[in-house]
Amino acid sequence: ASEVFQVSIKEVTSDMRRKAKVINFGILYGMGVNALKQNLGGSRDEAKQFYDAYFNRFTTLATYLEDVKTNTARQGYTETFFKRKRFFPGIKSSLPFIRASAERMAINAPIQGTSADILKLAMIDATEYIAKNNLDGKVDLLLQIHDELVFEIDEKVSENIANELVDILQSVLNSFYPFFGGDDVKILYNPEE
Repeated sequence: ASEVFQVSIKEVTSDMRRKAKVINFGILYGMGVNALKQNLGGSRDEAKQFYDAYFNRFTTLATYLEDVKTNTARQGYTETFFKRKRFFPGIKSSLPFIRASAERMAINAPIQGTSADILKLAMIDATEYIAKNNLDGKVDLLLQIHDELVFEIDEKVSENIANELVDILQSVLNSFYPFFGGDDVKILYNPEE
């Protein structure tokens, strides 16, 4: 919010945070001016000002999003960081609303797809840890909800196991690329939840 509205962190209000979240996630996932207007409230002109100011401020992101659309139109697909492909036949449609829909999905696919890939790798690592340490029945992976894993852990081992699982999940990408190591990758963990 501080960056989007170009104010100090101390000046950020809860409304600014809400709007920044709508703008950040909305634009990353292909939201246009009309959808931004609906989600932010206010007029189309205000939404257009937010939209334009956002891309003027974050020019690298604007370039990336245009590159995704251009490359998808050329190749017909996008790729996740792990090279999993998603095809978009509508990207070359002569109908503007079909092409625009395909462009929005193409922008979203590498981000959400890579997140899904990472979560699947985390599930594999956690499951292997549970099996290797004979923790079946003491530690169970119950649910995956979007970008969250929910475990049920026997209270007798919960503190040690929870901390070990956090370490495993935070290091899931270390074996793929060195720049993923250390403090660059963090998974939020609240032992009170």
